[in-house]
Amino acid sequence: MKVLFITNMYPVPDYIYFGIHVKEQIDALRKDEGVENDVYFINGRESKLNYFKSIFALRKKIEQGNYDLIHIHYGISGLFLLFYTPKVPVIVTLHSGELFQKKGYINHLMQKNLTMAIVKRVQKVIVLNDTMISLLDQYKDKLVKLPCGTDLELFSNSAEPKRAPHFTIGFPGNKARPEKNHPLFMQIITELRKASTIDIIEFHNLTREEVIAGLGKIDLLLMTSTVEGSPQIIKEAMACNRPIISTNVGDVDDLLAGVANSTVVNNLDFRDFLEPVVKIMNLPASARLSNGREKLIEMGLNSRKVSERIFHLYKETLQQK
Repeated sequence: MKVLFITNMYPVPDYIYFGIHVKEQIDALRKDEGVENDVYFINGRESKLNYFKSIFALRKKIEQGNYDLIHIHYGISGLFLLFYTPKVPVIVTLHSGELFQKKGYINHLMQKNLTMAIVKRVQKVIVLNDTMISLLDQYKDKLVKLPCGTDLELFSNSAEPKRAPHFTIGFPGNKARPEKNHPLFMQIITELRKASTIDIIEFHNLTREEVIAGLGKIDLLLMTSTVEGSPQIIKEAMACNRPIISTNVGDVDDLLAGVANSTVVNNLDFRDFLEPVVKIMNLPASARLSNGREKLIEMGLNSRKVSERIFHLYKETLQQK
């Protein structure tokens, strides 16, 4: 099977973590399921004009590429579908940012409207959480809930954590992005530092090796985001059995249900984060663990299992052609 992947999220030299979950999913499909692939990357960070250039470039690529199927990652990467209808089936994975406001209102409105128009023109829509399902209820016959998986061989709990002498908290993301809500994170840290020494590790634009090393050093991952889809760093921390405290975003409530030493906070009041954090701080270092890895296995969110499910969706979509 030959698949053309079209995405506006893919690692680039100045942002090596950008879309790494998309790249790893494509790599897993090739490795585990034998999917032959081409990747067309729309570098919207470089220039928004690249979206418009893709309209013409993709038509030529699709007509000459002899593909069996097209898989789009992120709604507006499918802009070409508003001008051209391929002869092969198209699947789109929505990653939440195209549906929920992360930047200015005009940007949000444009992205959402374009995405909804693109959804009409595809055969299947992969979504990451139940909120996205509710928003797209009119297309429920197309929807498949399938979060990205995590490589449990790469992210392992086998190595003994090498924690810093102080209590170390991980911040998951780029603090410059408004939806990551770094001000709330720092409100919590400021309050905690009145009584304890707190170190911070920021998980942003790191190599996989650096992420793994960082997860081995933290006592707790603290997510304060206002918008997420199915955050990879949460699943990576779970794979390493790290405690997690998070706002109720994306599918985090599902991911952390029943996970030891992990808490989902249902509001953005910094005071409501303090008690669960202090609870972890009061544990011996050796007890600052969760059973997150077990939960990922139970949910079938190993990258290999997710690859199997996506490949099955590919075959099912081709049969329905």
